[in-house]
Amino acid sequence: MNISSYSFYVISYDVVDDKKRYKIAKLLEGKGTRVQKSVFECYLTEKEIIRLHKDIMKRIDPKTDSVRIYLLCKRCKAAISVLGNGVPQELSEYDIL
Repeated sequence: MNISSYSFYVISYDVVDDKKRYKIAKLLEGKGTRVQKSVFECYLTEKEIIRLHKDIMKRIDPKTDSVRIYLLCKRCKAAISVLGNGVPQELSEYDIL
């Protein structure tokens, strides 16, 4: 897979129901790195993000739950400030399975 086909996303969620929240967390753990309790950083292809949208919508109640997906360009990602513990995730050719 070509490393340039991946984009950087920040995904956060606020899910009311404990079971649904756990399912969203497990889904996202398979896609990226948890950087806070309900925030993940992910490198995904266009195909993967489309599939992730569908998978999330199957698991949440749009009336009570919120999932936000932010696409960050390279310039925006370079401008991320982390205060305290942690650094923004990096993608290398070795991360692609």
